[in-house]
Amino acid sequence: MNDRETQRRAALGAFLRSRRERLTPGEVGLTGGPRRRTPGLRREEVALLSGVSVSWYSWLEQGRPIAASAQVLDALATTLRLTAAERRHVFDLAGESDSAPRPAADGCPAVGDHLRATVAALSPTPACLLDRHWDVLAHNETEAAIYDGLDRLPVERRNMIWLCFGWQPMRTVLKNWEAESWAVLAQFRASADRHPDDPRFAEIVADVSTADPGFPARWERHDVAGFNPALKRFDHPRLGLLTFRQAKLIAAEDPDLHLVARHPADPATRQAVAAAAARR
Repeated sequence: MNDRETQRRAALGAFLRSRRERLTPGEVGLTGGPRRRTPGLRREEVALLSGVSVSWYSWLEQGRPIAASAQVLDALATTLRLTAAERRHVFDLAGESDSAPRPAADGCPAVGDHLRATVAALSPTPACLLDRHWDVLAHNETEAAIYDGLDRLPVERRNMIWLCFGWQPMRTVLKNWEAESWAVLAQFRASADRHPDDPRFAEIVADVSTADPGFPARWERHDVAGFNPALKRFDHPRLGLLTFRQAKLIAAEDPDLHLVARHPADPATRQAVAAAAARR
């Protein structure tokens, strides 16, 4: 193991040990037994309750180079009564970040007022808040001006994938639609593949496929990509030619929430969005 890996495993062992020592037998349904020389649960008790061997769990606490599956980590987190944040921390330290459980079982994270206020405060810079499905959870007035009709769409269709493929005006409003739509879909596909049990992705794919007969073939290509902060250009029927430089920020409290801001890349765009915001 390299030094970084050694430190990560040591941190995992120390964290598990600290949480084990905070629990009493009674809290996990065990009898106290004889007087204990050390606080908390014994290693063998954690191992028994989690369905692993005492040797394996001892090695894990000692920071030895052993593999820990997501299923076993979840069992340990349940035994140790970890909070959601502590559970994710264990997965991160074990190198299983992609398998870590996410908040909100229905796949729709709660949005705090502070995030909505941040999106609104960015006006006249267009901005919106997206979840992992690319559903638009919040947007400001300038963003609504660019996507005419966004406010009037049903909630389930306030989604960037549906806007890109199911909303016909987008093919002329968005300059270089072919390349832009590929980039958006490739990022969405990567998110969908990371969450195969999340039904919202299938709902979006089915809805967009109904609106765009060519979409299923695009979906079956399995193209994936990450975010690229490239220029985004619009040829808007009311606002004219718009050029933005996009930024995407991840919310610290939930990495499934992304704040997207479109900063005007030239004076003409800056003037156009300022005027649009003033009219709304």
